[in-house]
Amino acid sequence: MIIFLITSALASHIYPITQNPKTFAFQLAYQQGSLTLDLNSQLTFMKLRGQEVKCNSSPFGDEVECSSCTPNCVIGDGNLMQNDIILNNVLQEEQIEQMLYVSTDQEEILGLGQQRGSTKYPQNPFISNIFHICLGFNKGFISKEFKNPYKYQINYKSNSSSKYQVDLKLIKIQNQTIVNLTGKVTFIDSRDPYILLPEENYQKILTYFSKFQVVEESYNLIVKNQSLKLPDIEFIFDDDEKIIMESESYILKLQNDTQILRFNRSKLNRIELGLPFLAQKLMTIDQNTQKFYFSDFNCQDQFEQIQLEVDYFKQILLPTLLICLVFYCILTQKAKKQKQSRANESYELTKLKQEIDEEEEI
Repeated sequence: MIIFLITSALASHIYPITQNPKTFAFQLAYQQGSLTLDLNSQLTFMKLRGQEVKCNSSPFGDEVECSSCTPNCVIGDGNLMQNDIILNNVLQEEQIEQMLYVSTDQEEILGLGQQRGSTKYPQNPFISNIFHICLGFNKGFISKEFKNPYKYQINYKSNSSSKYQVDLKLIKIQNQTIVNLTGKVTFIDSRDPYILLPEENYQKILTYFSKFQVVEESYNLIVKNQSLKLPDIEFIFDDDEKIIMESESYILKLQNDTQILRFNRSKLNRIELGLPFLAQKLMTIDQNTQKFYFSDFNCQDQFEQIQLEVDYFKQILLPTLLICLVFYCILTQKAKKQKQSRANESYELTKLKQEIDEEEEI
């Protein structure tokens, strides 16, 4: 019971995210639209109308430009704004969260880039300096209130962009080093459906998987024999931290039942660890210590169980508890009356005895 209440309390600030089947990016739905999760952007962009402020005011440090001024004005596009939005948590309950954003008429983005906490821009109240993302195969969740029993930790570097840069050294399969990436620039990306590698490294992956009857056709790595079990892939980072990507994460099944490997060529000479790398992992980003914390986690349907528990609690356990409580109150009240009755009887007997003693003395 206590565990359930604690879990439910935490779940009230855990928000489901779903994958857009066209772009593969994960999105957080709110009452007026949806925000695409983006680890590459330091700012959040929304289509909400600008708030009204006093003329020549500076709510976020710098004086804002207004579209009109009589004497109050509406914050113009391109300036930071703040607003409350309504989200549904994993328990399907409405929660109000405060969001700091820039107004746009383009794609709405939830910026999770590493410079969000810099002095240049105020912190977004919705996400703290420590936040958690869990990406399943097409569902997941995001939260700033969660406990990650992490197994691996990876340092990331500050750089001129908003991206998270890490030191990836090796890609190994079945204890064999396939690609040595020491010295290469590597970013973690929450939007790209592929793992992107420079040409020479991509060719090494293709060569290795050719023995599993994987061939390149139309810039895709096609699995010709789907009966063969493909191996897990190990990514070795600085301090020899190892993160394993299971085959289920890097195989994409198309509508015509064709299977492809989610590796592709990088147009730039760098590595992008996209969605296959993040699949079914609870990732905590700590901007205070510049670390990623990872643990294996069922991001896909973890909170469906909580919803079942909530329904069970509301429909079965709660009524039963209320009935038990009523009986407990009745029995407790009856016991109190009996105790009071016995106390009254004892008092009357004592009083009667005193009267008898007094008469005998007379």
